[in-house]
Amino acid sequence: MGEAMEFKLSTRRLDTVSVVDLAGRITAGEALTALRQTIRDEVAKGHNRILLNLKDVSYIDSSGLGELIMALGTVTQTICGKCGATVFKDEDGNWDNCPQCESKERKAWGELKLSNPGRQVTDLLQFTKLYSVFDVHESETDALASFKKSR
Repeated sequence: MGEAMEFKLSTRRLDTVSVVDLAGRITAGEALTALRQTIRDEVAKGHNRILLNLKDVSYIDSSGLGELIMALGTVTQTICGKCGATVFKDEDGNWDNCPQCESKERKAWGELKLSNPGRQVTDLLQFTKLYSVFDVHESETDALASFKKSR
């Protein structure tokens, strides 16, 4: 029992960024449920700048990786660039006009970044070619600074 670090999750606000501190193993079960619910809660509060601090994460399995991808999709979903409404694609994969304002402008709703990935997490992201999909930073300080630059 001593070799498996218990999963822990906590959130804090730093300026305009919601920081989600993760620790332990991100694997199928309670860890994924807690992570999913936390992301949904932050999005529901309108917090569109989320940093997942992976400093104390010892291991992520394929289920955990899938949950990180889901979180990225949830936070960075495409919205109308003019009024902020949810927009959809037609059967051919082309964007419909905005249902509220008829605009064709599009933008991402928010940003999700990762910081402090350990060796196993970095290797996993590189092996799966997802390192370039996520905005990954070596430190929390670097990640927070990158949010300021993207304003």
